[in-house]
Amino acid sequence: MKIKPDDHWRWYFDKNHDRIMLDLANGMLFRSCFPSKMLTTFARQTAPFTVDDASYYSIFDERARRLNLPNEQHAELVLNSLIALRFLKPQMPKSWYFDVYHQLTEPLLGQLIQVSCKETKKTGIFIVAEAGSSASLCLLAQPQFDLSDRSLTFCDPIKIMNDRMTRYQPQASHLLYGNVI
Repeated sequence: MKIKPDDHWRWYFDKNHDRIMLDLANGMLFRSCFPSKMLTTFARQTAPFTVDDASYYSIFDERARRLNLPNEQHAELVLNSLIALRFLKPQMPKSWYFDVYHQLTEPLLGQLIQVSCKETKKTGIFIVAEAGSSASLCLLAQPQFDLSDRSLTFCDPIKIMNDRMTRYQPQASHLLYGNVI
């Protein structure tokens, strides 16, 4: 089922799950993947889903379509990207994991990018949740990505220096959720 922003949606913090939630106003709830320690204090307040939220949602939704994800994973990536943009605490870049490309000067919000891990030589696909002039907050847009000392899973955030990114190339035939893209 495809979801569409509504002026009845609202953000709130669920203490029992230790997560920010989005009430979709139709009996459905979305629970973010980010624990409270990663969130700003503003995330603990109830707030309406704003016109800006709807605009950002549309950007993430449109750009994530290139990944050919099942509806559930697509919605999860889009909503977690929006939550990362709006509610995540600032992070320090962890670019030592990745090869330098020198291609992107500043990615766009919602842009799909690829990085290559120096140690594992594997390529990962990410969505830019917050674009910066030298580094950008990105969420993993594939099931898993192994780094030299840990693994990232779907929607895990990591801040990456922009010179470590290259534009996502669908013809690279990455396998996501059983679909070749």
